[in-house]
Amino acid sequence: MSEEPNLLQTSLTVINKETQLMKRCLATRGKLMDALKHASNFLSELRTSQLTPKQYYELYMATFDSLQILATFLKENHPRHHLSDLYELVQYAGNIIPRLYLMITVGTVYMTVPDAPVREIMKDMLEMCKGVQYPIRGLFLRYYLIQRTKLDLSMNGDEIDKEGMKFIVLNFIEMNKLWVRLQHSGPSRDREKRVQERQDLRVLVGFNLVRISQLEGLTLDYYKEEILPLILEQVIQCRDVLAQEYLLDVVIQVFPDEFHLKTLEMFFECLGKLNQNNDNGFNQVFVSLVDRLIGFVKREEPETVKVLINFDLFGRLWKFINSIDIMFISAKDLNLILEAIAKLSLTVFPRNYSNIDLILSYPLEKSNDLKIDDEQNNFLGLLRLPILFFKEKPSKILKLGNYAKLLNSQPYKVTKTVSLQILDTIVSTQYRITKMETLTGLFELLSVLITDKDQSKGQNMLQFHTEQEKLAQISHLIVSNKDIQRHSKLLTLAKTLFSSGNIKFTYPSLFFAILKCIRRHPDSTQTNTLFKTASRLINELYRLGLYELSFKLHLTAAQLADQVHLEEISYEFFSQCFTIFEDSLSDSKTQYQSLIAVISVLQTTRSFSRDNYDTLITKSALYGSKLLKKPDQCRAVYLASHLWWGVEIPSIGEEEGVTEFYRDGKRVLECLQRSLRVADACMDSVVSIELFVEILNRCLYYFIHGCEEVGVRYINGLIELIESNLDGLEEDVNADGVKSHFKRSLTYIRSQREIDERFQLIKWN
Repeated sequence: MSEEPNLLQTSLTVINKETQLMKRCLATRGKLMDALKHASNFLSELRTSQLTPKQYYELYMATFDSLQILATFLKENHPRHHLSDLYELVQYAGNIIPRLYLMITVGTVYMTVPDAPVREIMKDMLEMCKGVQYPIRGLFLRYYLIQRTKLDLSMNGDEIDKEGMKFIVLNFIEMNKLWVRLQHSGPSRDREKRVQERQDLRVLVGFNLVRISQLEGLTLDYYKEEILPLILEQVIQCRDVLAQEYLLDVVIQVFPDEFHLKTLEMFFECLGKLNQNNDNGFNQVFVSLVDRLIGFVKREEPETVKVLINFDLFGRLWKFINSIDIMFISAKDLNLILEAIAKLSLTVFPRNYSNIDLILSYPLEKSNDLKIDDEQNNFLGLLRLPILFFKEKPSKILKLGNYAKLLNSQPYKVTKTVSLQILDTIVSTQYRITKMETLTGLFELLSVLITDKDQSKGQNMLQFHTEQEKLAQISHLIVSNKDIQRHSKLLTLAKTLFSSGNIKFTYPSLFFAILKCIRRHPDSTQTNTLFKTASRLINELYRLGLYELSFKLHLTAAQLADQVHLEEISYEFFSQCFTIFEDSLSDSKTQYQSLIAVISVLQTTRSFSRDNYDTLITKSALYGSKLLKKPDQCRAVYLASHLWWGVEIPSIGEEEGVTEFYRDGKRVLECLQRSLRVADACMDSVVSIELFVEILNRCLYYFIHGCEEVGVRYINGLIELIESNLDGLEEDVNADGVKSHFKRSLTYIRSQREIDERFQLIKWN
């Protein structure tokens, strides 16, 4: 166990023992002097200089409780003249610490009796306490003094109360001097230890200010003329960074809001005289003051606030800001100050954009004098504040003419962070962008995200992709439901604004936003213009080498153009699909999947003339027959056969037997026969037979839907072909899947015989 805890425990034991002896003496008539002797004995333990502030506080509390017993006894058992004699008597104690504690104990009891010379006693005790100059002992002694006089200094408007107020102020001044002096105690290597000790002891000093604020009847005039000047003078004169910051913060926290509003100039004058060696300067104090005023605005009734701040509050704060010598302040600290005043302005005057714009202009005007550090956040807090206040309508930020200028003047990290927050706000609130100037302004604020490139600034790629995808979502927030012309112009402008960035992320989203607009207004005169814009988007993506994506977007546009009955536009988009297929899709798997997608879309088209449609579907079948792999050729060709046998689309009101469809059974059969030849040419027998079974199922489909060219004779012949080929694979385990597939097809035919008598003509072994 360390030495200090042993000392503390020893002292506490002594105090407990002497207290018990004192209590016995107090309980015995005629033993008061003995009781005072025991009190002096336990008070002597407070003479130590070996304990930390926290340990000394524990010792102090033990003695405080014991002295309270003595004080209660004196008040209840001794008349005025006896207390007067006793007050003189205790001042003859041998050691100064016990002497002064006893003097304060007796003196404060003496002050409570009628006709006591209160003013003289207070002055006497205050003067005598100067005899203890060791910081920790002196601080606790004066703390005891202010605690003992706690109940005796309420404000009633008479002279003695003013004297009592001055008494507390003077005690505060002396305590602050002791507290400041503590930093010079001990060797320089213990400087950090001294700082921590001072942090532990600061509440003792601040308690004086708390006591003043609690006194009843404290008026604004008296505070302004008598109390605050003395406090601020002491704050300035002490020249101690820790003391200045702490004491001003206490003043801000304990006195009423109305007092602060009426004494701003005095406070600001003090801030301008603080120790310039303070790294934080006055920024923390200023922020604390402004936060208190903001809290006042939020707490009070609107009418009360209006009356109290109707004296150009912002103007007074701004005058102070302009008095700051920014040569001694960093950009980071200035940000805290400007952020505080901006927050107050947005809270009190939310519609006064000129105030905020004025604040934003300040760092721009002072940029040459500021200490800018790229590693610091600089004006991040100031820039983020309007985003939070205008969350429901981010476009209000655009009313601040200097916002974009300040944003663009910041280091990359700050600009990126702010732009991301603006983007998050737009996306999370689903804010609708309906005006050209709003779109342009917001994109200017997001320019750092738009022009950001892959792996720039060493960022994480997953994070980069997430940011770009979120940026792309803005396309769907560009709306003008009642004005298609404006909507079209907005989308065209968005293309221009996105063009300088990562269009592989943003253009696809913008493309679908354009298609959404077309669907909403299919008969508009702007439709052709929108399709042209969509085409330009795809072409720029194609030039980036995004061939597969370009193919899919062309196909999607072709389908929509058909749905809004724009045959020429749809035909052109399909033609572009085939051009990309020929020139740029080299992977066989991609070719097959892309061709199947074209066939699927073509089958749903309804606006083409017979010649145009025939041209497109013939190309599809031809491309299918030229695929690299035989199985792909086979499947592409038999799927293309559906293009010559249209069926109803119920969602657009078509009905079998009522609607006229494009049908050519001869071409259907040709496709099936060609696919059969390709399947037969496959070198792998299992693959070949699997394709035969697939073609059989396709034939059954046409048989059901009335294609006379695909009749019973053809189906029976195909079944016989499959059976004969399967006979040669009896021992091949790889053929199990094919056999199972064929068996399921035959089972289906049997089930159809009960529904459709034509199926009874289909035979097999």
